[in-house]
Amino acid sequence: MEKLIQTDWHVHSALSDCGSPEATPEAIVAAAHQAGLRAIGITDHVTLPRHRDRPALTRKALPADLGGLQVYIGCEADTFAPDRFSIDREYAATLDYVVMAASHLYLPMVDKPAAMTPRTMAELIVRLTRAAIGSGLADIIAHPFGVPESPFTFQEIVGELKRDEVLSLGRAAAEAGVAIELNPRYYRRAPDAAGWLFGCLMETGVKFALDSDAHHPSGVGCRGPIYATEEELRAEGITPELLWSIEDRASYRPATSL
Repeated sequence: MEKLIQTDWHVHSALSDCGSPEATPEAIVAAAHQAGLRAIGITDHVTLPRHRDRPALTRKALPADLGGLQVYIGCEADTFAPDRFSIDREYAATLDYVVMAASHLYLPMVDKPAAMTPRTMAELIVRLTRAAIGSGLADIIAHPFGVPESPFTFQEIVGELKRDEVLSLGRAAAEAGVAIELNPRYYRRAPDAAGWLFGCLMETGVKFALDSDAHHPSGVGCRGPIYATEEELRAEGITPELLWSIEDRASYRPATSL
């Protein structure tokens, strides 16, 4: 049977404020080999202008010998409002690809109502996700409806979504060629909510980026007890045919591979 997790498109290095000190490019590459991956992407946060040198610094710090591993350098950018993003097209063109978050609602730059409930939070994420899909900047939408530092759980937010809202987002992403991130952590933490959300999205033909969002090398390749196993993912209907590859990106460029 073909291995399901062969790539990991959302990995943070120590350059991200959330990244562990151990997450050096060398350690990430070594972890990818240990996980049996064929390709990874290092995507540090670019939220503020002072973060914009992070991808270039990572590229310079890559080991000289990657052992045949394909390594791509992108970023995790942010959607602040339907017409405001943390990066622009000129900057995006310098990267191999872009992971775009539309659910970092804790950021002060994000336009949000004064009073948040699970329903208003769900509505806001729908609007921001639709904007990210249509921005021409995003290749992957990060952790859909997963809100860090939220007073509400993933289950509570997803529980307020309407089926038509999810189907509409999936169809828009599929039409735009934008993938939706599928993090196996959600199937571990909230299997019912994750099963419903990604099950709806599967109906739309959108591609999924199977990612770890690792902040430490030990998580690269979705390893460890916090992630659902390949067997569990297959039981949810996740197959290799549903998964996004960077070659699907319109402006695809060959990776750094030595």
